[in-house]
Amino acid sequence: MEILRNKDYRSFTLDTAESYVGQLMVDISHDSTIGMGGFKTAHPGWLTLTPPPVSGLGSVPRDEIVVKRPFHRVFSQAGGSTEAFKIGRFPVVDELPKLFREANVLYWASSLLQLTYDFIDHRRATYCPPPFPVPRVRFVQAGLALAFVQGQAVIAAPSGKLGSKSIMPGLKPCPIRAAYLLEELIDGGDDAFVKFIHNMDADPLLDELDYGYDLAVFFAFTQHVQYVKTGGLAFISDYQGSMSLLTDPQILTDPSVSDGQDIFGEGNIEVAVTMFEAQHICNDYCEWAGLEKFQSADSVDETHDT
Repeated sequence: MEILRNKDYRSFTLDTAESYVGQLMVDISHDSTIGMGGFKTAHPGWLTLTPPPVSGLGSVPRDEIVVKRPFHRVFSQAGGSTEAFKIGRFPVVDELPKLFREANVLYWASSLLQLTYDFIDHRRATYCPPPFPVPRVRFVQAGLALAFVQGQAVIAAPSGKLGSKSIMPGLKPCPIRAAYLLEELIDGGDDAFVKFIHNMDADPLLDELDYGYDLAVFFAFTQHVQYVKTGGLAFISDYQGSMSLLTDPQILTDPSVSDGQDIFGEGNIEVAVTMFEAQHICNDYCEWAGLEKFQSADSVDETHDT
């Protein structure tokens, strides 16, 4: 995939002409915290843009959203339990690149998932419909928001185009006070949230009788499609969310893609791409799609033994 090989096209550019001015309210109280992962905290928020876009985030006044920020753990110098820590925030000059990478991961994940559905639709049109339903899911709509010191203006960028430049602080004459990743709210809370596939393993994280297992099997198939269509260079992992909306994905790339650079963040476990053919287990979706079955490391050993 040329776009992955060329470092000038690995991320989108932030076009300020497509940005919006508005008001962002965030509830940062402990009791209202939606969640905390290994790198980010998630809080409820309300977004109002002027003028509002036709669709997407901020298309209605006080649009209920999720607001995410990166954090680091601050431990007490007095010692004590290693589990006790305070949440520390990064300086804006460090925070903004981290959030840009998170937005870029969502941008790539949406594109790779669409690539998968294009493949499915072509297979359906040229071969035959699958004898089972094909799930239709998508990643949450998202955007970057920058809060400025002067007037507390917020610039939200819900979309971008692939290009050679990346966002840099100083796009506006007033200094940036903070940066946020805004995401569409997934209804249902923790009860609706499922982690389907981990970024360390190509197999479904769920057992066969678990809620969401069938969807996890479909996601394993999407990885196979993406791996083949990118020439073994990349696929989506860390599939998680509800049965229709996904969030916090990770793009895993072959070591040859990154060339020692941090393209898709700390969750990009490159060895997982190297091991994909040995770990992936084809399923009914793979068979219907006519995807070539990989020879696993176990089967290779059995062949040598016989």
